[in-house]
Amino acid sequence: MRSPLADFETRALDATHVVHLGTLPAALRPDAAAFERLWALHPADKHVIHLHGRRVETPRWQQAYGADYHYTGRTNHALPLTDDMARYLAWCREVIDPRLDGLLFNWYDAAARHYIGKHRDSIKHMVEGAPIVTISLGAARTFRMRPYRQPGTVDLDARDGSVIVIPWQTNRGWTHEVPHFARDTGRRISITARAFES
Repeated sequence: MRSPLADFETRALDATHVVHLGTLPAALRPDAAAFERLWALHPADKHVIHLHGRRVETPRWQQAYGADYHYTGRTNHALPLTDDMARYLAWCREVIDPRLDGLLFNWYDAAARHYIGKHRDSIKHMVEGAPIVTISLGAARTFRMRPYRQPGTVDLDARDGSVIVIPWQTNRGWTHEVPHFARDTGRRISITARAFES
């Protein structure tokens, strides 16, 4: 049996933390019509979170599927997975970790200056030790990582079809973000897979 992540590149961030970088198989790379179907699923309204004691609208669209996602004092209540979404989750479970059971979609439009700020993913209700998997579809963006409360950055290329796996300990020791730059164009869909407790 092949080991999980056998086809992924392991990139060291420091002496103790790594990320794993891979690529979606061609069968899961959406054509233009399939991308538009996924894009059309974004909610009409932005998700509202609590940040520094204030209610703030996220600078992108976001929706959980398959399992609720709890973070920043709010719950993103999950919708059922569509057949297209279930294919991504099935691949993540087969290739990366069979415990993965929930997806979070983020839709980024560079024309609207969408981004996500630096953060560590919430581990509330997550299975301890399980990784966080981010699949990128569409326009390329910078996926920036920073050691938690320390100086320095590591930039990764979140291009169409790229897969970034953040191990549990790396998520605790490093933040990640997708900043907006003036050079950014186009639309990106991020699909994040996580493992949640029953």
